[in-house]
Amino acid sequence: MFKSGLFVSLFTYSCLSYAGGPLVLGGSAGTTPVTYQNPNITLNIENGSLGLLSNAAADALVLQALTLWNDVSTSDINLVIDQTQINLDIDINNFTDYLPSVPNTANPVFNSNDNLNPIVYDSTGGIIDAFFGVGQSDNTIGFAASIITVGSIYFDEGYAVINGKDLGLSTTTFKLLIAHEIGHFFGLDHTQVNINNQETDFGAPLFCSTNAQSAYPLMYPFVCRNEETLHQDDISSISSLYPNASTSSSFGTLQGRFVDANGKAILGANIWAENTVNGNAISIASDYLTQKTGFYKLSLPAGSYTLHANSINTLFNGGSGIGPYTQDITDLSFVSPHPITSVTFQGDTAGSDEIINITVGQTKTIDFAIDGQTAVIASSSDDGNDSIADLFGSMSHVTLLMTAFLLMLGRLRLRRKD
Repeated sequence: MFKSGLFVSLFTYSCLSYAGGPLVLGGSAGTTPVTYQNPNITLNIENGSLGLLSNAAADALVLQALTLWNDVSTSDINLVIDQTQINLDIDINNFTDYLPSVPNTANPVFNSNDNLNPIVYDSTGGIIDAFFGVGQSDNTIGFAASIITVGSIYFDEGYAVINGKDLGLSTTTFKLLIAHEIGHFFGLDHTQVNINNQETDFGAPLFCSTNAQSAYPLMYPFVCRNEETLHQDDISSISSLYPNASTSSSFGTLQGRFVDANGKAILGANIWAENTVNGNAISIASDYLTQKTGFYKLSLPAGSYTLHANSINTLFNGGSGIGPYTQDITDLSFVSPHPITSVTFQGDTAGSDEIINITVGQTKTIDFAIDGQTAVIASSSDDGNDSIADLFGSMSHVTLLMTAFLLMLGRLRLRRKD
């Protein structure tokens, strides 16, 4: 079992959010998805080698990973490589000139105003060990981060570190891992879609074993995908976060609230719509904007869909979390009313799954309850719980500095077949 490190970062920040959509929420109310203001983002690559790969070979691999995102026709994200601004090998001796300080550093420096988004080739794994502890480079593929200022809705700058140690990965897997980290870099979170939420790394069913590998999104917390393409969920997510002129003519919207039998918001559930023809699934976490309403919103290609909900896999917490309520195993995605039995929306006719027709450019609103029926929404959806996720949602102007650094230390897990 290998793990690829993901450091999805905020050193000063407003509010955190996750799930098949925005990774971070900001703004004065802490409910606005954070992006780069200019979707034309330059990544500054160093000129050293990446383990056994020459600088040229490593650059080519990164470029192919970026192209997966750049080729989404319904998004205006444009990731560009610059090879001129960092004309040296960033290594254990000089990485502090380009990256933020390692955890627990007094008077931390973030290097967030040097007009650089460095891509660091950690050829020996020493930089990863410096951040995460000696030996962590033996099971950490890399990490990526972006930095924001309290109250902002835009990232300032970001960076990524890629491990150059030979961990026995195929070229395809390595490329997908880099693309996954870059997805976090510009603001996407993990996603669960319709994958069995009982998958585990210590029993049955094993991760990556309950569906075809091509059915796993690139942004799934475990790297299961086996082809160098994006899943429809990845495409819908980046198109929602960085829309272009063609987005509205390519997607329709399905939105609403997910509640219990009394109309009270269910926070942090996994919501997905599944195409009845091709099986493609697109997901989001309920209440992903941390408004305590159970709100969800999905961008869907035209077609017919069924609407579903279940709980998030309990192993997906901390840096592997999905949704704003997965900071740790005691957070709201993992306490009552969770775990909920997987439910399909049945409208007003129990026992018959409702077919939902989506048309591009139009919005359909469906409020549904934990029993699969059309919901009656309560007048107040305050959950009365003061968990850490609730504090983040209400303390939108708090600067947490290095506390955030430590909280967001995470792992993207990779199951290697021996």
